[in-house]
Amino acid sequence: MSEQPPAGSSGPAVQPVPPTNGYAIACLGLGIVSLMGCSFVTGIPAMVLSRVARRDIAAHPGETTGQDLATIGFALGAVATAIGALVVVGLLILGTLGMFVFDFCGGGKC
Repeated sequence: MSEQPPAGSSGPAVQPVPPTNGYAIACLGLGIVSLMGCSFVTGIPAMVLSRVARRDIAAHPGETTGQDLATIGFALGAVATAIGALVVVGLLILGTLGMFVFDFCGGGKC
């Protein structure tokens, strides 16, 4: 025979799932947008919000969740910021080379 809860009880107590931290959600959203071409504009705020979210989650354990979202948002923001920095450096190098070529070959010397 299967065990049944005593009469008058509603069964096992169900723990409610704590809400997700708002900063963690915002961080993930900014991290995703930063990979779509807004590297510095949203990548750096994603990394800052990640730090805020992780600190908030750690300060109030059990009240909110979202540690993983904050970590993923930080990683996306960091990758997009690094890609943006490489693009800026590449453009500076190409601009410098372009000025050298136009200066050297100016006036039909080449």
